[in-house]
Amino acid sequence: MAPSTYTLAMAQPRRIAGPDGSANVAHAVRLVEQAAGADLVCFPEFSPGPVRAHDTFYDAGPALAAAARACDVNVVWSRTERCDDGRNRLVVYVTGRDGDPVLRYARTHPATIPPGEDGELVSPADTFGNFEVDGIPMGIVVCSEMWTPEIARIVALRGAEIILSPAGGGFTSLTRNWQIIVSARAIENLCYIGLTNNLWGDEQGAAMITGPEHPLAHAGRSELVTATVDLDRLRWLRAHDDSMAEPKAFDSIPGLLRARRPELYGELVAPQADAYDYANGQA
Repeated sequence: MAPSTYTLAMAQPRRIAGPDGSANVAHAVRLVEQAAGADLVCFPEFSPGPVRAHDTFYDAGPALAAAARACDVNVVWSRTERCDDGRNRLVVYVTGRDGDPVLRYARTHPATIPPGEDGELVSPADTFGNFEVDGIPMGIVVCSEMWTPEIARIVALRGAEIILSPAGGGFTSLTRNWQIIVSARAIENLCYIGLTNNLWGDEQGAAMITGPEHPLAHAGRSELVTATVDLDRLRWLRAHDDSMAEPKAFDSIPGLLRARRPELYGELVAPQADAYDYANGQA
């Protein structure tokens, strides 16, 4: 039986700079230990890393699996990997409480940053990141994928009650809009969303946990933010319909995932002349 509540911990680590990024693995393990008591801890995009495929490779998997077992917590982490075609791919791993693998999600919608700015071409995957742990359906939507509303909608329509959004960070002046977008996705899809990012210095981070009716917690400059989500409430919102009665019994319009007419949405999948060319990293 799925639990009625669930405790999320979003880790927002300060990256440890240097040619060998493996020090970030030990730092991640410490954050898992600090999050003990939570049900799931989620790390940002390419954290603990490596950040880039041409960086010195290190495998964070064994250390995080051991930490998951020791702390009885599910761990979500990621790294950049080299593909057979020579390009790179951001891959998110979900490790269960027992240390065993649950999901490998390769990002389907890479960012539209020109290769000249980040120096690397990326290879998109073709499968969305739905999975289940502890009897709860969840999903992964990475970084700027959250700004493409169709992705979160599909993940939610497939049943996800919690969506995890590991992002790279460096948002600076966009931080407020990042948090608005994440809140909007939670409201329109009647789900909980945990967003987190790397801290590259002493900047204000965007990590947060929010729900369909209100935000639950913001990390600010802290490396860890935790909140308990009410899944029974979410299931009530998904099962009920809107009402004009006052006072209202909800702060978000219920039943939205059932109020759809997909036969009218053909334009969403129609070819576009200016579609982004992922193969060459340009429009």
